[in-house]
Amino acid sequence: MDDILGFTLEPAAGGEFTGLCKYDARSGRIFRVERVNTGNGFVSEPVDITATFRAVADFDNMQSGWMDFPPGSAPSFALVPLAAITAGTIERPAQPSIKHKHGVRFRLKLSKACSGESKPIREIAGTAKAFLNGIAEVYREYTVTRQNYPGQLPVLTLVSALPVVSGTGATRSTNYQPKFHIDGWKPRPEDMPAVVTQPAMAIVTPLPPPTAPVTGAQTVPPPNRYQAPVPIVPQANNNLADDFG
Repeated sequence: MDDILGFTLEPAAGGEFTGLCKYDARSGRIFRVERVNTGNGFVSEPVDITATFRAVADFDNMQSGWMDFPPGSAPSFALVPLAAITAGTIERPAQPSIKHKHGVRFRLKLSKACSGESKPIREIAGTAKAFLNGIAEVYREYTVTRQNYPGQLPVLTLVSALPVVSGTGATRSTNYQPKFHIDGWKPRPEDMPAVVTQPAMAIVTPLPPPTAPVTGAQTVPPPNRYQAPVPIVPQANNNLADDFG
């Protein structure tokens, strides 16, 4: 098909954009976001996968930089590969505007229990400090142990979400820092190639209000898989075929 409009009208590889996951730091829950055709257009429908979250994380291709998520509009990214920043082969991007905040973005392959009948390859991005601190913790574990599992990617589970209180009085608020564990390693899935070629799909409809309180002295913990973090020793030869196909 020609490019009369200045770009090809052929569908992108795979037929559509990569789907999304979203971590809501206000409630300590993680969602996969489905695009649903209402007959009058597409809307974003969140599906809570907190209790069953298990995913291969493409930390090799994590991107770092600046993000802005304006309400009702497509997100704005200024990102570069984190590995290139660490290696000193590329400079950190400049902040595009005062509204842009530090953030990271990377791909996931959800387990069958998380993805259901939908496509398992997702992207997750965020700027909330609670989210970033949780990712930094597990990413640090990944950088220390990855040399023991060449050619493989970590499998993450969400063990718990820890309340982090900030402010006082009327400005007091609670966010929830995710506690991830690497509980296995898996060769890179064929449907998650090493070269990132597709952009993320924009979230058009915001997620519903969180059930955890945003302000006030009391906090309601999100549902956790375990009562307390459970140390899990990663195994190089875990049989993960049943989870990820």
